[in-house]
Amino acid sequence: MTSELLLFPLNSVLFPEGELPIRIMELRYRRLLDECGQSKPFGVVRIRYGQEVGEPAFPYDIGCSAYIVQQIALADGSVMVLALGHQRFKILSISIENDGLARAQIQWLAPDEFVAIPDCFADIAASFAECGTMLHEAGSLAWRLAEALPLSLNEQQHLLEQPNPSQRLELLKTWIKNHPFDV
Repeated sequence: MTSELLLFPLNSVLFPEGELPIRIMELRYRRLLDECGQSKPFGVVRIRYGQEVGEPAFPYDIGCSAYIVQQIALADGSVMVLALGHQRFKILSISIENDGLARAQIQWLAPDEFVAIPDCFADIAASFAECGTMLHEAGSLAWRLAEALPLSLNEQQHLLEQPNPSQRLELLKTWIKNHPFDV
């Protein structure tokens, strides 16, 4: 089943259940705020090439939908928004509107199947719990680790595109082994 989403291309990656602060200055993204409000999702996609400001940027095919959970008007006329990641999607086609806002036809990607947290990650999951984030399955643990570790944007995008939560954790396990001083 296809759906339509307004797109917000950024030089960052948003994961399901992740938080993303966004400062909105351009009129096209103010229109996105007006159109979506807090009840309609929009798509956060990493920029493949182009810039965040100015001409429309070209995104990667896989992104994450987001809902606005908070917005604050700033004295300079911009708006600070806190977005919460929801579900991964794949872009099927994009149309650019007159003001540069991108509207995409998308296909929702299947939510993660439940996969228990492997024993080798139990201590890490417990560390998140000590900080107030209870994680009960491998997919959510992989997303939170991907946010916490100093991964490159390419590594983050690769994890977002990975459909298997166990494989995501294996990729993160390999990264941790190869970067022991960065953890």
